[in-house]
Amino acid sequence: MSGSPFDIELDEMTLARARRGSLPACETVYRKFQQPAFSVAFRICNCRETAQEVSQEAFITAFGKIKQYRGDSPFWGWLRRVVVNHAISTIRRESKASTVEFQDFHVQADGGQEQTGLAMDLDSALGALGSEDRAVVWLHDVEGYNHKEIATFFGKTESFSKTRLSRARARLRELLDPDKSSLAAAR
Repeated sequence: MSGSPFDIELDEMTLARARRGSLPACETVYRKFQQPAFSVAFRICNCRETAQEVSQEAFITAFGKIKQYRGDSPFWGWLRRVVVNHAISTIRRESKASTVEFQDFHVQADGGQEQTGLAMDLDSALGALGSEDRAVVWLHDVEGYNHKEIATFFGKTESFSKTRLSRARARLRELLDPDKSSLAAAR
């Protein structure tokens, strides 16, 4: 899963000091990983305030359990898993009754504006998905987790992850290009 925003080098001395409870070392870890932690939490929860809470809770948990980090994989991978677990726990607790309104963004196709418009459309479409669907899409397609790992996060089977991903992608296609979706449905 290389290329992750979490893929940040952390020197062994800082990690060792953090494991011993050194506040300056923990602050260094927090400052290095604060933005990627918030970003992943936001993409899963789709709410800035919730993402802020999730990332803060994840760091509290991580610092409380940092001695459990065995060092057999990069620290950033372990920390990212803590953040993802907190984010998924949060969306599982949320009421499924809340809805997100889809906003359609259109940008003139002048140079880089088309890419910006596509990114805005995708971001809005992701926001229109249900929280579990959005989390599965983000974890699989962006963070690079496989179906077995995603199923473990949710306490479900691999088929849960595969089904959610398939349905979410179909919904994204429908949201991003409603004309093609209505033509396919008419056939």
